[in-house]
Amino acid sequence: MGRKAPIEKRDAESSVVQRTEVRPEDSIPDRPENQEAREFLKNAPSKGLWLPFGKEVKVMKCWRCKQYGHRTGDRECPMKQMGNMTNEKKRRVMYDPMASMVEKRAKKKEARREARRERQLAKIAWYQELLEEEREKRDRKRNERMLAKAAKKSSKKKRKKKTKVDSSSSDSSSDSSSSSSSSSDDD
Repeated sequence: MGRKAPIEKRDAESSVVQRTEVRPEDSIPDRPENQEAREFLKNAPSKGLWLPFGKEVKVMKCWRCKQYGHRTGDRECPMKQMGNMTNEKKRRVMYDPMASMVEKRAKKKEARREARRERQLAKIAWYQELLEEEREKRDRKRNERMLAKAAKKSSKKKRKKKTKVDSSSSDSSSDSSSSSSSSSDDD
């Protein structure tokens, strides 16, 4: 980006001609948000057809953020994703009506998917509750059976002990009676 030809200014009082050179940074207003672009242009080489330091020099104003050094759609714009969204939607509908129709269709499709997911999750939760109830019933029955079995075993053990105690007491009584009878026989 070459420098423009100097502008000649004449003073009304004297015939002295002052030459001032137009610099690219002068076309950008001196505000704090534009300071970076102005500094870059001030120090950038201006002769030749190359980009200084590999950086593109843009002396243009962004319509969204009103800063100089980039355009509306550039990555450098702080409002690239923002802006007046209602105006953007209206503009998009006006210039590309099919895009808004496709967008509406995609939203409906996503809503249907979400509703289907919700129904599936509700169904899964219902099945899990049913499964949990069945497991509880099975566990209760198993516990009842185990308790009944344990009670049966303990009652069998008690009977065995009783029969052993009865048989041992009857054996001891029969032994004592047989010993008494044998002692009477010996006489």
